[in-house]
Amino acid sequence: MQQSIHPGDLKAADAVPPAPRTIEAFVDAELRKARKEVWRNRLLAFGFGIFVLLAWMVATEAGFVHRLIIPTPKDTWLATVRVMSADFFWPNVWVTLQEIFWGFALGMGAGAILGIGVAMFASVRATLYPYLVALQAPPKIVLAPIFITWFGFDMESKIAISAVMCFFPMFLNTLTGLTTIEPNAVKLMQSLTASRWQTFRYLLLPNALPIMMAGVKLCWTLAVLGVIVGEFVGASAGIGYLIYAMNFQLDIPGVFSLIILLSLFTLVIYQLIEWLEQKIIFWGSL
Repeated sequence: MQQSIHPGDLKAADAVPPAPRTIEAFVDAELRKARKEVWRNRLLAFGFGIFVLLAWMVATEAGFVHRLIIPTPKDTWLATVRVMSADFFWPNVWVTLQEIFWGFALGMGAGAILGIGVAMFASVRATLYPYLVALQAPPKIVLAPIFITWFGFDMESKIAISAVMCFFPMFLNTLTGLTTIEPNAVKLMQSLTASRWQTFRYLLLPNALPIMMAGVKLCWTLAVLGVIVGEFVGASAGIGYLIYAMNFQLDIPGVFSLIILLSLFTLVIYQLIEWLEQKIIFWGSL
C-alpha cells in the first residue's frame, strides 16, 4: 500500500537546517575558490611584470631606444646598488620620509576633522565650505614657490606643500561619506533618542569609513607627489633633490634607480593601508 504524505510533514522537512558537514564543505569550497583567485591574480601581475621587463631589456639592449633616454635593466640595477651603497643616500632618504609622513598626517588629519565639522554642524558648513572650495581652485603645484619663499629650503616647505595636496581629497571624501546616508536611517536614530555623538559613532562613521579610506589612499600618493615636487622646486636634501642633481649630471641610470625605489616604497605603504582597510572595515567583504 502506498503511504500518504501529510503536507505538514513536507513543511517540517523543508524547515530542517542543512547538516553541519554540508555547511563546512560549502565554506571550505568558497575559501579554496578565494585562494585560487588570489594566486591567479598574483600570477597575472607577476607575468605582466616579467613581460614589461623583457620588453624593456629588448628595447634597450637591441638599440631601439638610446641608453641615454632609457637605461638597460642591468645598468639600472648596477646604479641602484651604487646609489644605495653611497654615503649620501640614506640621509637624503630620511629627510624625504619625514617630509612625506608629516605632510600626509597633517593634511589627512586636517581634512578629516574639517570634513566631520562641516558634515555635522550646519553653521560650520555655511561659514567654511565656500572658502574651502575656493582654495581648491588653483593647482597646488603653483603654490610650491610661495611655500619655498615662506618656509625656506628646509623640510617645512615640503611638508606644507604635501599637507595642502592631501587636505582637500580627505576633506571631500569625509564630507561625502558622512552626508550620503539614507535619511530614514537618521530618522530612526532620532526616534530612538540617540544623541548627535551616538548617531555619528554608530551610523554615520561606519557608513563613511569606506569612502574615507579611499581618501586616505589618495592622500598617500599625493603626499609623495607633493614632497618630490617641492624638492624639485627648491631643496638642499631629499630624494627629489638627488633625482634633480643626477638628471643634471646625465646620470640617467641613477635617476631611474631612484624613481624605482621611490615607487616601490610608495607601493609598499599603499598595500599596508589596504591591509589596514580590510582590518578596520571588516564588514566590507560580508
